[in-house]
Amino acid sequence: MSVAVTPPPSPLALAIRATRPLYLPTSVLPALAGALVAINAPGTDWTLLPLVLVATLLVHAGVDVCNEVEDAANGVDSPDKMDNSRVFNTGLMSIERGRAIYLGLFAATLAIGLVLCVAQTWWLLPYGLAGVVGGFLYTGGPRPYKYDGLGDPAIVWLMGPLLTQGAYTALTGDAFYAPAFWVGLFPGLLITAVLEANNLSDIPGDSAAGVRTLAVRIGFSRARMLFLATFTATWLVPIALWVGGLFSAWILMPLLAAPIAISIARQALAAQRSGDEVLLTLAPRAAQLHLLGTLLLAAGIVLDRL
Repeated sequence: MSVAVTPPPSPLALAIRATRPLYLPTSVLPALAGALVAINAPGTDWTLLPLVLVATLLVHAGVDVCNEVEDAANGVDSPDKMDNSRVFNTGLMSIERGRAIYLGLFAATLAIGLVLCVAQTWWLLPYGLAGVVGGFLYTGGPRPYKYDGLGDPAIVWLMGPLLTQGAYTALTGDAFYAPAFWVGLFPGLLITAVLEANNLSDIPGDSAAGVRTLAVRIGFSRARMLFLATFTATWLVPIALWVGGLFSAWILMPLLAAPIAISIARQALAAQRSGDEVLLTLAPRAAQLHLLGTLLLAAGIVLDRL
């Protein structure tokens, strides 16, 4: 009787898995939303949009691989940890190969960024460098700021206003435009809430590994309050954008997802402690809501600009 042997995944398949493909839209969609603010803006070069989205995809992929590699190298991700790609913490691919992959992705991002700078404006360079350097130092370098509990406030800006403004600048050449910048607070706060939800359930493992996330530092009860505060602030952003006169009432479209948000908040309140089974789906549900909310945000921007 013959036993079928499953061949090991190819290096390419492992590299793709390490980028966490399901999470890549959490940067591409905010970049698209920021670009859509440029509808009807004078001098907008829409032919550059594909390059903007590809660069966004590459830098996010590089950051994800960097996180996977450096967490494994620092002993943060044990082999039995499931909420990652399990490429490097199980030895399917070496740390050295992983570093070569994320450095290659960052290099490709910078190359595209330089093309955009030449085609449009050098004001774009600070936004691109902020994404690459900020993403690398999250878990890389001599003092990763994730391990010091600084990841939460940094992600708000890196995955929010700097991303949406950067996309707008790449298409228009304008260094700063208030609607394009401040609209990024919605996806920025929401993706930070996803991170906080994940850290909330990882307090025991992170603490044992010596990772001083903000959740580890302040404890479960306060970390849950922080998640709920960030989560609530997210849904106040569209209202503030409307009241502040930066957009018309169409920008309130993300509020259509409020019932789902209320359900997620109740789920967090139902948890009794870190590691509670109630928390297992909290971060994935919040991530799905991020995609839905940002799609509704993009739709509201389009309707506002038409």
